[in-house]
Amino acid sequence: MASTKKFHETDNFENAIREYLKQGKEKLDKELQGTREAIKLIAKDKTKEFMQAMDKGLDKDEREFLSALIVSSMYQSFCYGYGIGKIEGRTNNKIYL
Repeated sequence: MASTKKFHETDNFENAIREYLKQGKEKLDKELQGTREAIKLIAKDKTKEFMQAMDKGLDKDEREFLSALIVSSMYQSFCYGYGIGKIEGRTNNKIYL
């Protein structure tokens, strides 16, 4: 019986985090234009820092690809942070991944 309860708790957590990830993405897409723009600026700066640190030039397509990769990662991090914050607020427990 205990393993069934644990399974349902895990299933509930996964469903909740999926829903909150979706909410975080919607919030980022619809309400937080300033945050999206800041993320893009940070990604451009990180791309420049990468080129300087590696002492390697990148052509325009490579710079855009690296910047888009950084933006995507930052968006995903935002959504996970949003979702975890919502779960912590709801459960009053710290979540560790």
